[in-house]
Amino acid sequence: MAKMDDSDLLKHLQANEEDSAEYIDLIGATRLKAMREYYREPYPGDEELDGWSTIVTSEVSDAVEAMLPGLVDTFTSSDEAVVFEPTKPEDVEGAAQATDACNYVFYKQNNGFLVLYTAIKDALIAQNCAVEWRLVSETVRDVQEVQGAPLEALAMLESQGFEIEAATPVQQPPMADAMGMPIEAPPLFNARVSKKVEKKRIRIEAFPPEQLHIKRGWTTPLLDECPYVARAMEVTLSDLRQMGFKNVTAEDLRASDDPSPVGSDEDYRRSRAGESTRAEDDTVDIEDESLATGWLRIEYVLVDYDGDGIAERRLIHRLESKILSNEETDHVQIATASPIINPHRWDGMSVAEIASDGQLLKTDLTRGMVNASNLAVNPRKTVLTDAQGAPYANIDDLMDFRIGGLVRQSRPDSIGMEPTPFNAANTLPVLGYVDSMLEKRIGYSSNQAGMDGDSLKPGRTATEVSIQSNASQQRVKLIARIFAEVLVTPIFRGILKLLTSGEMEPLAFRLRGKFVQYDPNEWRDGYDMTINVGLGTGDKAQQISFFNGLLERQMGLAQSPFGSLMITPDNIYNTLAKLVELGGQKNVGDFIGDPQGKSLPPPGPNPQLQIEQMKLQASQAGEQAKMQVQAQTKQMEMQYQMQADEMQRQLQAQLEMIRQQAQQQTDANRQGMEAQMHSMKLEQEAQLAALKEQYAERERERQMGFQRWKAELDASVRIETANISSKNKLSNPATMAATAEIGREVQP
Repeated sequence: MAKMDDSDLLKHLQANEEDSAEYIDLIGATRLKAMREYYREPYPGDEELDGWSTIVTSEVSDAVEAMLPGLVDTFTSSDEAVVFEPTKPEDVEGAAQATDACNYVFYKQNNGFLVLYTAIKDALIAQNCAVEWRLVSETVRDVQEVQGAPLEALAMLESQGFEIEAATPVQQPPMADAMGMPIEAPPLFNARVSKKVEKKRIRIEAFPPEQLHIKRGWTTPLLDECPYVARAMEVTLSDLRQMGFKNVTAEDLRASDDPSPVGSDEDYRRSRAGESTRAEDDTVDIEDESLATGWLRIEYVLVDYDGDGIAERRLIHRLESKILSNEETDHVQIATASPIINPHRWDGMSVAEIASDGQLLKTDLTRGMVNASNLAVNPRKTVLTDAQGAPYANIDDLMDFRIGGLVRQSRPDSIGMEPTPFNAANTLPVLGYVDSMLEKRIGYSSNQAGMDGDSLKPGRTATEVSIQSNASQQRVKLIARIFAEVLVTPIFRGILKLLTSGEMEPLAFRLRGKFVQYDPNEWRDGYDMTINVGLGTGDKAQQISFFNGLLERQMGLAQSPFGSLMITPDNIYNTLAKLVELGGQKNVGDFIGDPQGKSLPPPGPNPQLQIEQMKLQASQAGEQAKMQVQAQTKQMEMQYQMQADEMQRQLQAQLEMIRQQAQQQTDANRQGMEAQMHSMKLEQEAQLAALKEQYAERERERQMGFQRWKAELDASVRIETANISSKNKLSNPATMAATAEIGREVQP
């Protein structure tokens, strides 16, 4: 087969575009109706209800806004919406780096929250959303300040592509040579230089779904194998030139119209934004051709362009009748999703669609209630007329509703009131029925925002209330899973493919409190992917309770004989990290450190062995103390006995001397001598008693010192035992018993 020329390729592309545009026109009416109902626009024919209520209820917007927070939080409550898993042992480090880099590109380089918020809201209202990711080149001016640079340095900067924007001479102090003669110093300058640097980055954008064109009859929201996928986007000539298309003129761009039909939801979005629609004459003369606008088609088409008989995927940038680029690619850089998937169709159903008739019905009932209330407050009046039909009251006065106004009448009974029964209360049960119908359809109850009133009634168990709450959230959880598989997964696979395309420079960014640098060229694009999808915020308390219980079991197993077989530090870290994320904190590293790559400290000594050693040491110290006390007591007793014997000998000697002196005295002095002897004996006995009391006091002090020393020894043993138990987490009855036994053994 011959190679396809550009004219045949252009016809092929235009035919696919026309076919998809016709289908976009069909679903555009449904999208337009949904958006009008979301914004509570008047229904067709409301302009004829002059004087009657034209209120529009808000069931569609209520349903959308009720689902939106939980769905967005599902993907944005963590900094890692997606985790890449290695397929080979050598891919472990690369998969971890790819996970960090892809999440950084999505959430930091691009506003990932806003992308998901816009896409999910589009899908909830307009049947489906559209997200595109592409590699863009941006020209950034790198400005640097140079201080005290000579002319040679400035010339070198100019040779490196820098432009000198400003330069100011620096005043220098006078210089002299060795002889003291003044010399002229080389000039120095303070300068500001700049250089245009071209940087490539990945841009992720949620664009209006009416700009998405998909081949009619495609049967799945996954677009990897779709024969024709395109985005029609409005661009300026400046945008095209920044994208690298230099051979485009303003006339070429202005001639490229929007392929979407006039009067579609695209025009309604424009009118909501205050812009002119395409049907209006909004031509403005602009001298700056770089601001000329037109529509660029970014098309992913399966076509046998090279003539080998096999259709390959081509990425084509095209104006309406001019192909700007044509290159082969390996994936479609667009994803779409719907909250409700229709089997065998790429377009699904929106929440706005299933709530539409409920809003219409409640609007009609509410208008009836308002009209009935108005008639009850302001009933119709009757006016008496004569035979010719002339009223007996002034009609203009009756139509004037000023407070305290006058009504002219020629007869007192000329004005009457037509009774209007108030039957609006009969519509309240019907309104309740409509609410219950919408709850069954959407899976959302107005009570989910707070507490169900019936949950406080007697007889309602916690299990019953929990079952009802979980059942009402099943629809929201299913929608979250659909977005995860159909929208988020293709986006992150596409980010990884662009990072590993060989055109990206190394990425440097701050991660978990430290700066890292990754080279995407070292990764593969074939990692498995796991999506971290929480199931909404409604069951977050249950998840926290679950992970708290899991953490307790992990800690218990870690101390069991099976701990080394079943529990690792990574297991405990993952549980704690999940608890931090469920607590609403994204940066886990601020609270706990990742044990990856870290080794445990060497194990300490066996605590039981330490207790036994302390027990032995305490026992030996107690025995030694007892022996010292006994030796000291024995020594003190011997000293006391020796002193007592000496005093007794001295007393006997003195008595003997007194007796001898008494024998020598005369009988006349016998009586006086005996009294003196008795007095000396009493004095000696008193001295002996005082000596005994002194030694007894010393004995008491010694006993008190021994008891104090024993108490301090006992306290130190208990403190050391408690420290060992704290360090090794051994607070059990065996340790306490060992400590008590040590205390008993050191007692004298």
